[in-house]
Amino acid sequence: MMRIVIALILAAPWLYAQADAAAAESQRARQMMAAGRYADAVPVYEKLVQAMPANPGLRLNLAMALHLSGEDQKAIPQFEAVLKQQPNALPALMLLGASYLRTGNPAKAVPSLEKAMTIAPDDLQGRAMLADGLLMLDRYQAAIPHLRKLAAADPANPRPLYGLGRCYEAVAQQAFDALERLGPDSPWWLMLAAETRAKLGRNTAAFALYRAVLDKQPNFRGAHAGLAEVYRKTDHADWAAAEDAAERKLPPAPCAVPSAECHFLKGRYEQALSLALVRKTPESLFWQSRAANELARSSFAQLAKLPPSVESQQVLAELYRNLGRHTDAIQAWKTALELAPGDPRLEQELLTSVYMSRDYPAAEKMARALLAKVAGAAELHFILGDSLLNQQQPEQAVEPLRKSVSLRPDYPAAQAVLGRALMQLGQSKEAIPHLVAALPADTDGSLHFQLSRAYQETGQNEKAAEARKVYQTMQKSSAEAEMEITGPKR
Repeated sequence: MMRIVIALILAAPWLYAQADAAAAESQRARQMMAAGRYADAVPVYEKLVQAMPANPGLRLNLAMALHLSGEDQKAIPQFEAVLKQQPNALPALMLLGASYLRTGNPAKAVPSLEKAMTIAPDDLQGRAMLADGLLMLDRYQAAIPHLRKLAAADPANPRPLYGLGRCYEAVAQQAFDALERLGPDSPWWLMLAAETRAKLGRNTAAFALYRAVLDKQPNFRGAHAGLAEVYRKTDHADWAAAEDAAERKLPPAPCAVPSAECHFLKGRYEQALSLALVRKTPESLFWQSRAANELARSSFAQLAKLPPSVESQQVLAELYRNLGRHTDAIQAWKTALELAPGDPRLEQELLTSVYMSRDYPAAEKMARALLAKVAGAAELHFILGDSLLNQQQPEQAVEPLRKSVSLRPDYPAAQAVLGRALMQLGQSKEAIPHLVAALPADTDGSLHFQLSRAYQETGQNEKAAEARKVYQTMQKSSAEAEMEITGPKR
């Protein structure tokens, strides 16, 4: 952005065709700006603007001096005043967007930066700011074309590749969630769920879901191949061969008219995603999720080929975390921190991996250190509280857990752990509202079991029986879901 500032100052001699005194002051301010003394230039430009309020060039220089000296809140109205007079003033559009981003207001930054890109589409710095603003707003689909252009223009830069991978992951997840809402019993959703379970190594669950896909749609391409892979992982080579044969017998996808499926099967993932995004049917959402996931993998694969960077180490760390390889994840976060010392986001990610590795004394120590810097982070208070509880210190755990739920009431994990801590302290009545608040996150019935105990201990026998009944039902459903892996159907 400094190039814009210098270019404007050097290319605007007309600004200073004023009275001699004003011209001398303008010259002095120019010298300060050129020397990087932005804060010193501010009062000089303020006086000039006061004397000549209709001069947009002087006001723009004042706005830039404020922006470059870190006074973004004061710079914003000055940039906006310039744009009222000169709506297409590129430096004002760019730096107004930058100021809004730095003050945490991406919703106002994006329109200015979008307009700037129509005027200067080759400005990579402005495009990078626009992509950042869209990411801050969770507008992943809108950010993708900008990140693609940035990655193409600078293939050695890890940031656009990392951003692309994250955007594609988000688009895939959005499609998965939409499909789950629209057709949770459809073969499309069951197939995605099966593939997810298979990647996590949950072979029996994947087996059950692949079978459910074929029960609903016997010719669903890929389901037999998925079953074959499950059989190979569970040492049933003969069954795997039978499923592979069944997959080969299926008719090919009809591709007379280009479809998302045809593009996907031919490895044209961008075209597949583009077509899939047009509609919101279960089939389109299925291909949207699959194509976006492939594009995410491709972006991260390109990132992995670059020299080590914060972005590449973060991808590696998250991959290890998802695989449950927490020791490897910890090392990757540490390497990222060596490249970006003191980055609070990376420090918190490292803490999360240490906590997930169940090294609770280390997690406690790290959480306390980070809370000294960021006292208002609910997640840090939760990790501290749960680490203390896992070290058999419920009395000490209660305070940080209370703080966590006060900062973020919709935090089921913190509510659940606080309820457990209070139960251990014999405070069943106080534990009940926290256990109730955590129930939406109960996947195996354990919270309902805790709640039934709390109701029993407070004399609420009818409610205790209801909670215990839900617990027993959930336990039974969980047991039934773990069906035995059997041979191919004839």
